Amino acid sequence: MIDLNERHFRAMNTQISAWMWLDRSLASVWLNEAEAFFREIEAELSRFRPDSGLSRLNAAAGDGPQAVSGTLATVLGLALAAARESGGIFDPTVLNPLRSAGYDRSFETLADGIGAAAGGCTGNNAGASLGWQQVMLDTAHSTVELPAGVGIDLGGIAKGWTVDRAAEMLGAWSAALVDAGGDIRASAAPGGEPWPIAIEDPFDNTRDLGVIRLAEGAVATSSVGRRRWQRDGQMMHHLIDPRTGEPSRSDLHTVTVVAPTTVEAELAAKIALILGSREGQAHLEARGLSGLLIGHEGGQQVVGKLVLEQFVEA
Repeated sequence: MIDLNERHFRAMNTQISAWMWLDRSLASVWLNEAEAFFREIEAELSRFRPDSGLSRLNAAAGDGPQAVSGTLATVLGLALAAARESGGIFDPTVLNPLRSAGYDRSFETLADGIGAAAGGCTGNNAGASLGWQQVMLDTAHSTVELPAGVGIDLGGIAKGWTVDRAAEMLGAWSAALVDAGGDIRASAAPGGEPWPIAIEDPFDNTRDLGVIRLAEGAVATSSVGRRRWQRDGQMMHHLIDPRTGEPSRSDLHTVTVVAPTTVEAELAAKIALILGSREGQAHLEARGLSGLLIGHEGGQQVVGKLVLEQFVEA
């Protein structure tokens, strides 16, 4: 019997959910595969696991070319291409600025003020420990060379890439949707009816701003309100502006983007947020993408053809 099957689990420091329309016994097999895939990629690309391929690469910065897995080479290649295309507004070499800001461990263990003992994050750190142009990736031989003092964080792009691959895996069997902490990919509309995707109010997680309908494609959100902590009396967050080496201070609080793939949506949302409302809008429009830009005071700016259906009180 064809039915809606779902699976919920934690991986990549967030809640993962997957749905697919399929016979229950077959769906169980493929949902197991999707969950195992998330855990496999996390084990290879997490910067918080000392034995991951990414952590081993970062530890070898300055030691010449290092052999890496095909997965790491693929995702790093996407990240470097995004850095090049964005002129460095997206930069995967933000590991050391993130650590300097206090994000030096899994966010699940990072309480307010816990990073304060690790050293200050004051002054202008423009360019400090940043340098995507200096990362030497040899895809033919799956090797990477990092200069001393440069570290890689693949964070959001790794999660988006995993969501895309998992959704494609499930989508080969049925209409499916994968949601990793708000990074969402739909393979097809179940029964011809688009998936309803609620857009959460970034200032009140008990309510939603409305719903968008997603037949296929992806939605991703970047926000300075999701991963925040206090450090030396200053509010910090995880979205580093490579131009300053410090958390972004643009006029945008949250950006949601609809795109063909989760990687594209995730990158565009992050870049638009760092650029700010005016340049961020231009960035999305130049790529034919739709989105919702929300300022720190709650003002909303719709870009492109995004349709946000409002809730109607009964």
